Order: sequence, then structure tokens, then C-alpha cells
Amino acid sequence: MTRDLEKLRLENILGAMSLALVDKMEKAFGTETGLGPSAVAAVIQIGSNPGLSIETLRRFIALTHSATVRLVDHLVEQGLVLRGEGVEGDRRSKALRLTDKGDDVFRRNLAARRGVIERAVGALDSEETRSLGQLVEKLLPALVDMGDDQNVVCRVCDEAACVRERCPISHMS
Repeated sequence: MTRDLEKLRLENILGAMSLALVDKMEKAFGTETGLGPSAVAAVIQIGSNPGLSIETLRRFIALTHSATVRLVDHLVEQGLVLRGEGVEGDRRSKALRLTDKGDDVFRRNLAARRGVIERAVGALDSEETRSLGQLVEKLLPALVDMGDDQNVVCRVCDEAACVRERCPISHMS
């Protein structure tokens, strides 16, 4: 019975921590740049992958095509994103890129994200940090489904900090 209670407690605490991280990140994004979660994800994805098409962006941020078009239109109006040349052999599909202002917002969002995560991980010593890293690398693939879900989970990741050879998501296939 004690073992079951320990597992339930761990599940409860892990769930609460997950929500706390998301809530704190969304608040930090809003405070830092005034953008909502989908706009932040779009800016981060375009900043990490210049030249994305709207269709590819749509898959990464898990919106419908029409919602993604509206979001991109809004980001263009704000001066954060530019629609460039055709992409993938289709002149109708425009390559998305950040403006200088968009690049600044991209960097500020990543810094806000990093600040929230550093606050949480800062409570750990170096051995605990290493152990948590190993555990998270083991747990994360259990939560992610193959396909577009792999991209959605990483929608606000700092790809410059990602070690592709060790990424528990990119090695699922």
C-alpha cells in the first residue's frame, strides 16, 4: 500500500510541476514580449528554422491551417515576420523569416524560457541535475507519440542548446 501511495504522490507532484513550468513560461513570455503561447511558438520555430512554410509551421505549433495563416498575418502586421520567396517548389507557399524586430523577440522569448527553467533546476546540486537529466531523457519519450507530436513537444525548445545526438525526441523513430 505504501508503494502505491508513493507512486500516486510522485505522479501528483510531477503533474503539478509540469503545470507550474508551463504556467511560469507562458507568464514570462507574456511579460517579456506580450505574445501568447501560439505566437511565441511560431516566432521560436521561425527563428530556429528560417524559411519554414506555413504548412510546416502549422504542424510544429499544432494549429489548423487557417489559424496558422491568421497568426502569421498578425505577426507580419506586428513587424516580426516576413513572407519570402516560394518554398518547396511551390510559388504559393512562402518561406517565413523573422525581421530584426522578430529576431529580438525570438531571443527574448528563449531567455524568458531559460530563466523559468533555471529557477526550477537551480534548486538542485550538480549530481541531482545530472540524475534529473537522465530521468527526463527516459520519461519524455513515453509521453510523445510518433509523428507531428514529436515536433509539437519541441515547439518552444532552444534548438541551439539541443544536442541532436542525445535528443530523446528526435531518436524515437
